[in-house]
Amino acid sequence: MRVLLTTGIFFPDVGGPATHVRKIAEHFATLGWQVTVIAFGDHTASPEKYRVVRVSRRWGKLISWFLYALAVARASLRADVIYAFDLTTAGIPSAFFAKLLRKPFILRIGGDPIWERIVEDGQRFLPMRSYYEQGLYKKDKPSLSRIIRSVVRSADTVVTYCDFLKDIYVKYYGVDEKRIVQIKNPFPQKVAPTLEKNTFTFLFAGRFVSYKNLQRVLKAFGNISVKHPNARLVLIGDGPEEGELKKQAAALGGKVEIIPKVDQRALFARINASSVALAPALTEFNPNFILEALALGKPALISRDNGLSAKLSPHMEFDPMDDNSLQNAMEHIIESANYQRALDFVAQLPMDQTWDKVVAQHADIVRKSARYEKNSLSN
Repeated sequence: MRVLLTTGIFFPDVGGPATHVRKIAEHFATLGWQVTVIAFGDHTASPEKYRVVRVSRRWGKLISWFLYALAVARASLRADVIYAFDLTTAGIPSAFFAKLLRKPFILRIGGDPIWERIVEDGQRFLPMRSYYEQGLYKKDKPSLSRIIRSVVRSADTVVTYCDFLKDIYVKYYGVDEKRIVQIKNPFPQKVAPTLEKNTFTFLFAGRFVSYKNLQRVLKAFGNISVKHPNARLVLIGDGPEEGELKKQAAALGGKVEIIPKVDQRALFARINASSVALAPALTEFNPNFILEALALGKPALISRDNGLSAKLSPHMEFDPMDDNSLQNAMEHIIESANYQRALDFVAQLPMDQTWDKVVAQHADIVRKSARYEKNSLSN
């Protein structure tokens, strides 16, 4: 089996797609498959068990993307199956050459490039479902929405991890529901929680961009910290909103700490030293940070209508557009009896979705795609 995996980012880059492609490539290589990964980056080291082709970003967006597409074209000639891990950067050239060369094409959807770009640029400020219900994706990016529609509909199999994304792409892009396969994101190994003493810390880790809703978090925290002197808030990350967030945090004194992004070991230490993980974005897909916190036994507060691999208690969800809803959720969980119930709830959550299961499911999809293509050609 010769498998081509195309992605925008790859190890040592951080992020969900980078981690997924690396784990999948490693597993495919153990099966004796010939694996090629194409990604952006300037990292020179390459694994021995599979091939990594990196396209530098230093040439600028247009030239770099052209070189990336050229690399996909060359690798596609030798591939039995083409598997793309995003809709645009990797998805567009992968879909084109898969169709041209009549190769099976698999597409994993981890988010939405139109809504994410629009809200990150500050052009809109609303959850993703509302954005699509109002038809704004056609108004804001009409050409891109048509391209995405063509890419997703050309895929033999579309892989996603939650009903939320599945519903969007079936309803608004016309994807055949029968072609969609769900593979939930994995949990880290589950361990007993380390409980915080004397303080009650809310923790966020991620990008400091507008749709992450962190200014609303600071406002809500400022209100509850008056009633709860032991409350603390820690924000880990960086991004364009960092300056504004630091100004807001300064008014709250030492109760708020803003620190740069950290590696996984340091993040786990921060989770262990906190009480509740926060996922306050306008739309939360399936943040790894929250999965990690739950596996470490810590409750989480997350925006409603999310794609999380686990279904949380209604008390752990809130309306991301409503200040009172967020504040009420934070005030509810800080009460000792409610917090203990939240700890008990998390302890009972099924977290049996492991990396071994995830990569095995991806391998099954590739086998089925290759087998289908072989049967089609023989007929």
